[in-house]
Amino acid sequence: MTTLLQDLRYGIRMLAKNPGFTAVAVLTLALGIGANTAIFSLGNVFMFRPLPVKDADRLTVVAVKYHPDDEPGQMSYLDYQDYRKQADVFTGMTFYDLNLAGLGFRGHADRIIMAYVPSNFFTMLGIRPAIGRLIAPGEGDAPKTGPVVVLGHSYWVRRFGGDPSVIGTSVTLDGQMVTVVGVVPEEFHGPYTIVELDAYAPVGMVASARAYANFYKDRRDTELRVLASLKPGVTPKQAEVALNVIAARLAKEYPQIDQGQIARVIPERLARPEPAVESSMPLVTTIFLVMVGLVLLVACFNVANLLLARAAMREKEMGVRAAMGASRARLIRQMLTESVLLAIAGAVGGALMGNWVIRGLEKLRPLGDFALRLAFTFDWRMFGYVAGITLLAGIAAGLAPALRISRANLNDTLREGGRGVIGGTRRHWLRNALVVAQVAGSMIVLVAAGLFTRSLTNAESIDLGYDPHNVLNLSLDPKMQGYDQPKAEAFFRELLTRAKALPGVESASLAFSVPLGYYSDGSSVYPEGQPVTSDGRAPGAGYNCVTPDYFSTIRMKIVEGRAFTDADTSTSLPVAIVNRAMAEQLWPHQDALGRRFSLGGSEGPFKSATPGASNPWVTVVGVVQNAKVQDLVSTPWNYFYAPQTQNYKSTHVLQLRTSVPPQSLIAPVEALVRTLDPSLPVYDVMTMDQAMAGANGYFLFKVGAGFAGSLGALGLLLAVVGVYGVVSHAASQRKHEIGIRMALGAEPSSVLGLVVRQAVVLVGAGVGVGVLAALAVSRLLVSLLVGVPSYDPLTFAVVSVLMLAVALVACYIPARRAANTDPMVALRYE
Repeated sequence: MTTLLQDLRYGIRMLAKNPGFTAVAVLTLALGIGANTAIFSLGNVFMFRPLPVKDADRLTVVAVKYHPDDEPGQMSYLDYQDYRKQADVFTGMTFYDLNLAGLGFRGHADRIIMAYVPSNFFTMLGIRPAIGRLIAPGEGDAPKTGPVVVLGHSYWVRRFGGDPSVIGTSVTLDGQMVTVVGVVPEEFHGPYTIVELDAYAPVGMVASARAYANFYKDRRDTELRVLASLKPGVTPKQAEVALNVIAARLAKEYPQIDQGQIARVIPERLARPEPAVESSMPLVTTIFLVMVGLVLLVACFNVANLLLARAAMREKEMGVRAAMGASRARLIRQMLTESVLLAIAGAVGGALMGNWVIRGLEKLRPLGDFALRLAFTFDWRMFGYVAGITLLAGIAAGLAPALRISRANLNDTLREGGRGVIGGTRRHWLRNALVVAQVAGSMIVLVAAGLFTRSLTNAESIDLGYDPHNVLNLSLDPKMQGYDQPKAEAFFRELLTRAKALPGVESASLAFSVPLGYYSDGSSVYPEGQPVTSDGRAPGAGYNCVTPDYFSTIRMKIVEGRAFTDADTSTSLPVAIVNRAMAEQLWPHQDALGRRFSLGGSEGPFKSATPGASNPWVTVVGVVQNAKVQDLVSTPWNYFYAPQTQNYKSTHVLQLRTSVPPQSLIAPVEALVRTLDPSLPVYDVMTMDQAMAGANGYFLFKVGAGFAGSLGALGLLLAVVGVYGVVSHAASQRKHEIGIRMALGAEPSSVLGLVVRQAVVLVGAGVGVGVLAALAVSRLLVSLLVGVPSYDPLTFAVVSVLMLAVALVACYIPARRAANTDPMVALRYE
């Protein structure tokens, strides 16, 4: 221990004596460690860190799908009840139903993200209140019961100032009077990983909303995200087998609805934020951890080269220490101590950089106005990871220089008097090998960055089927202030009329949702006169509810039939406009116009033209081109549009096509809303171009390309610095030789070529090795790319040329300096 403390003190003194070298080495490692910290922090949020709940290691997500190729999704309330009653592999099963709602207090309503939950939700998860109480056993499980609300901790602090007296206060939830009974603890942010829930209400309250009219009685109403806690000793696979026995039983009892249902039991940490990411999230996390690992390796090679150069200057010092009795192990330990100290300093800077990156990501808004929650928590996982990579970085950077200097011949070292035995021209192979490895590692990261960038470019060039430019979106929900349907419809009629009259507005329309938005709606559809498919399930379709000017506002082309008109009202026959995909699937090789479909056993989104009638037939009056309305890359799916007059939804998006920059109309439109109702919240105010950058649009592509591009640029920078350092050091070591060459008549251009050729050979070897390695590694990216193969020749060619060109620029300065060497100065120096 005494000798270790001596090594630490001596190492600190030596690093302090060379502040320039220390700063460069620490910054290099900080960049590499910071990138690793940021990526692992995201992995910690999405995969590694358990929820702060009871038995988190046994918590699973139960999801269902109806075809082996489908992604697992949400469950109906009736199916949930059957699984809960019949399954014996869980200690408990609960659910939550995400919802956007309005919470009103003292005349003002906030739009919140909340969850309807059963009374066992908090007890199964082991959550205790920060103040007040949570939902009591049996409270609010029956329809239209439980008029209470539990607040999220952050929302309680933000909206009510953290005032404990809010307990017992009456507030409105979507216009219904409820009582605040408690606040969840600060550490519990809800089960939906990427956002923090603002409130929780009993599931019985959903029956009070028309949108949930079929929640308790229709197995097609799949709204629930189900959580279950495994019994000790039961694996997810065993639980899945047991649940699929129940699924087969349900398929026999309800063949038209549950036929083909497959149950999935997924560990909760692999289903964040949705079960559909079960296979993709580990792959994405692994890819980016490999990429940042390569960047850190390049950084370590860079520092190793710096330490090798420094070792050449310290060889006499080490020779004296050896002559005084220091063993080789002690010399190696001293060098490793210094490199680990550099890594520790780099880790501090890297942790700060990683935190800065995460804070920047949290400012992104892929879910409208809702902030991402990617809290940088330095828990034991983060500490262990950072400590581990710090130690590995210190050893990786310092081991080669330590071994090299400890092998130096004592007699040669003292006799040469420090002229550079270790760095001699015959013994550069290690430094050259490190440069080749640096370039190869950087090539892999650069190729991945190039593929992601090409993928983003392809995604941005996809034909959307509409024109998002010069369109302003503004969302409102009068239900938040307790508006009933007639009052809300009158409000929107007046708003639309006034909005059309604003200067700079070319057209205006209303819709329930925007293309590629973070919420949408869907239903099963039953074409008239056609039997149910062999698997017993009706085809599904997404839909939107719009006003007549919608298609002209977003410039979506109607290819057959007509658009909606003011004559399509709640008293006229229900009509719809379908996309080409739906027309071709439901009525192949036939004219879809005039065809009819219904929405099965539920009332569906349409009002009936005949009072008291149910399941009205909907007539197709138009066919619109396929458009990217739900995501960017999937094959066009069934989709239709309904008139808002025949389908009341309280949520509306006002869309304005403008002849002026759309941002310039934000203030006038918000002022217009305030004149109609100053207390009504306005949210998701953004251009449609900004909306396209959301979670279902370009967000993941841009984040992936941004991350990969940043890592690629960092790897390129580190490789260039490494090339510069090696060429510069080699040129200085050969100063005597260069002086003799020039004294004998060598031209500066030949000396320039001599130095540059050395760099070209090293970089060329690195590029060759890197291309081969990148071809192998890039195969992992296939599922994440759009319209570009993993072996894309253009990407590989551009990256190779870029690396060679930048490396040539990097070596030009030391080569030029060598070519300008004065022979007399060089010989006198020697």
